[in-house]
Amino acid sequence: MNEKTLRTQMQVGLGEAILRQNRLQTLISSGIANQEQKNEYKLLADALNEIKLDLGFDCNDDGIPDTIEIFHQTAKTSCCRFVPGDEKPKAKKPKRSSSRSRR
Repeated sequence: MNEKTLRTQMQVGLGEAILRQNRLQTLISSGIANQEQKNEYKLLADALNEIKLDLGFDCNDDGIPDTIEIFHQTAKTSCCRFVPGDEKPKAKKPKRSSSRSRR
């Protein structure tokens, strides 16, 4: 490989990127951020969105993971459970009818 090959990638700690973005968000929401800081915030957001998290939440226990809106719903109701990535969806069990007769 040629020594003059350009490096087009760099590594930044995830925590470092999140902390920087939080600081920029504070400046932006306070109304004191300049355009360069707003641009940096967007670049960081784009970079962080390149990291994909495999998450699944199943609120109605149907075996199908719900959407990102579930974070908001769960914060309000605490009704959902986290589905680990290696867990396979469970088949929905059919309801059994009672064999007892009513009198």
